Amino acid sequence: MRQTIMFAAVLLLCGGAPLGAQQRPSAPANETPEFALWPADRVKEAADRLEKNIGDKSILFETLGNWKGHSVYLVLRAKTADAEFHKTEEDVYIGLRGKATFVIGGEMVDPKDMPRKQVRAGSIRGGTKRDLSAGDIVHVPRAIPHQLVIAPGERFLYWLFKIDEEPLANLDPHTLKPKNPSEKRNQSEK
Repeated sequence: MRQTIMFAAVLLLCGGAPLGAQQRPSAPANETPEFALWPADRVKEAADRLEKNIGDKSILFETLGNWKGHSVYLVLRAKTADAEFHKTEEDVYIGLRGKATFVIGGEMVDPKDMPRKQVRAGSIRGGTKRDLSAGDIVHVPRAIPHQLVIAPGERFLYWLFKIDEEPLANLDPHTLKPKNPSEKRNQSEK
């Protein structure tokens, strides 16, 4: 069932321009409350805004939705991410713009336990490297080390679907640190 839902989401999201929006729109009274739609024009706006505002930051993203067990993010990376290992979560990446190298498997170097059953490290020793660009789709099974490597001067814009995600509580999904209450909910930076 989960695979069917993910396939439908991938088909929906890959059907047009890159998707995104600042806030999850509320559903009309006659629709299911959990239904969400991000029109292509708002998605392009969000993607362009992230590109414009990245500056020298490592990452900018917009949270498109957090539901019980899964979340959707529009993410722009300008620098290499920490290596990650999720004990209970799976990830699906859909490339929208730019290039990156995805490292999967291998051994995390100096891993540190994080909240929400995650482990992070600065790098991975070994592992398989795959070049990514717009249109590529990556599924990361739970409990597998992985890392997104960004070459100097490159950027990579992608959808990130987190499946079986541990509750976020008041944590920033990328830093796993408490959110600042004065910070805008839907856009964070690292």
